[in-house]
Amino acid sequence: MKKLSNPYLIQFAGLKSGEHKFDYVIDDAFFKDREYSEVQQAHINTEVTLINEPHLLVFDIKMEGTINVMCDRCGDPFDFPVWGEQKLIVSLTNDKFEDGDDIVSIPFESSEIDISQNLYEYVNLLLPQRRIHPDKEDGTSGCNTDALKRLEKFTEKEAESKIDPRWDALKNIKQN
Repeated sequence: MKKLSNPYLIQFAGLKSGEHKFDYVIDDAFFKDREYSEVQQAHINTEVTLINEPHLLVFDIKMEGTINVMCDRCGDPFDFPVWGEQKLIVSLTNDKFEDGDDIVSIPFESSEIDISQNLYEYVNLLLPQRRIHPDKEDGTSGCNTDALKRLEKFTEKEAESKIDPRWDALKNIKQN
């Protein structure tokens, strides 16, 4: 049976000490098999620089591209530009210690490491909390204008109907 190739599985045992570069394009296929992934469509150029030392691996990861997200304001999808840098430190040791966010330990006998989960987490860290279409060149909103008009109607109706009668009574007292 043919073994499936994993481009994110880095065989570091045969590499000479020093710097090694790996280039990846993280796209829709990368997220296809990940259940409950917030990201489904993306195109992110990723440059991984591995510094191989006798008992330590240092990964410098640079990402730049776009992630297709839903606009929080109008609900339409759009390509959000993203970029970022991360560092992952991998310690080759047989000692037990708790891994941190960017520090991982693997057994000294290991000869390879799969960085796909780390890349997945780093992509998710690139997502902003608030996702809104960027403004157009003329300064107007890039959002769907029909959706914005509908939202405006509902917010006006809500504002009118939400006045608590007790506040009305207080307003009358203030006016007298």
